[in-house]
Amino acid sequence: MNTKNRTTIFSTGVHLVSEKCIINDKKQWRWIAVGFEDESFINGNIINPIEYAENQKGLIEKFQS
Repeated sequence: MNTKNRTTIFSTGVHLVSEKCIINDKKQWRWIAVGFEDESFINGNIINPIEYAENQKGLIEKFQS
């Protein structure tokens, strides 16, 4: 694990990167999604997850077949 910079890992279907952040005035390291592979679902429907957005609704895009 790279302790000086960010570390990227792959978990089934998602690429994650370690990121230092402040949550409730505490410094923590968290895994942040930076890319998705394969199918993702919400309520049984295929969706395209977006890595970042200006609002919560922008994080999910309906799958276009």
